[in-house]
Amino acid sequence: MVPRFFIYLFLLICVVSYGLFNFKKISISSRYLVVMVGCTFVSETLSGNGFSVLSNTVILYHILLPLTMLLLWLIFSRLVNNYRKIDLIVTMCAIFFAVINSIFYQINIFPSIGLSLLCNLAVWLSLQTFKQMINWPTSVSLVKRQEFWLSLTTLSFYLVTFLYFTFYNSYNVVLWLDIVNYLANWVLYPGYFLVLILDVKNKSTYVIT
Repeated sequence: MVPRFFIYLFLLICVVSYGLFNFKKISISSRYLVVMVGCTFVSETLSGNGFSVLSNTVILYHILLPLTMLLLWLIFSRLVNNYRKIDLIVTMCAIFFAVINSIFYQINIFPSIGLSLLCNLAVWLSLQTFKQMINWPTSVSLVKRQEFWLSLTTLSFYLVTFLYFTFYNSYNVVLWLDIVNYLANWVLYPGYFLVLILDVKNKSTYVIT
């Protein structure tokens, strides 16, 4: 378990380091992405490495979840240059209910309900971006488009995460789901790394107008 945890942190720090090194070159959406991964790195380091900074490290997840929701919306919206009202409404509702859950329901335990809301929001934003890509095609190859990789990796990761926590208490499947959930990080963060690489390489973000 410990080697897996440090490999996971290594993935996070690679994305953050590359983003910070090229911070002035990348777009606003990519900067939000670096901030989001950076917040995840700080939270996971403090809560998963045995540091006694807080008496209850669960509070970190209660803070991280709504912050991640907001940053995801900003990332997707800026990347495709489209601030859809429905996306904002869905995001604000997810944040509202996540905060309510943290205050009144899952106060001193892991906010699994908030995580479910985050998973649903991430899937929504990814599918909406795919829909926009279909409705507004461009001559740019899919493999060279940041929004494609962002949507694909985000959708894949959060679908797996949602299934993992849905069946978490099932003894028969939790073992292999735990492995799949861990491996999903090897889809998400290399995907985010690729998004940053494409941003730097192309000097500007491909947008849908």
